[in-house]
Amino acid sequence: MTREQIEVITSMYREDISYAKIAAELGLTENIVKHWVRTNRKLYELPRRRNLAEKSGVLSESTMLDSKWDIKRGVEWIKRRWSWR
Repeated sequence: MTREQIEVITSMYREDISYAKIAAELGLTENIVKHWVRTNRKLYELPRRRNLAEKSGVLSESTMLDSKWDIKRGVEWIKRRWSWR
C-alpha cells in the first residue's frame, strides 16, 4: 500500500465512508480495503465500526475478538448440557 493510499483509506474511513466507496476511489477491491483496515486498525488508531448484529445482541466474531473476556468459552458453558446426578 502506498503512503497516498493509506492516507485516503484512513481519512475516508474516519469519515464513515463505506468500504465499497473507498475501494472504488483507489481502484482496489473492497476485500483488500477491509483486510488492510482490520490488520492496521491499532497502528493508525482507526475506530471500530459496530454492525447491526452487535446492536441487536447477537454475538458476532468481531465482538468476540474485541472482548477481554473469553466469550467463546462462556457461550460453550452456557449451552452445555449439565447432568445432575
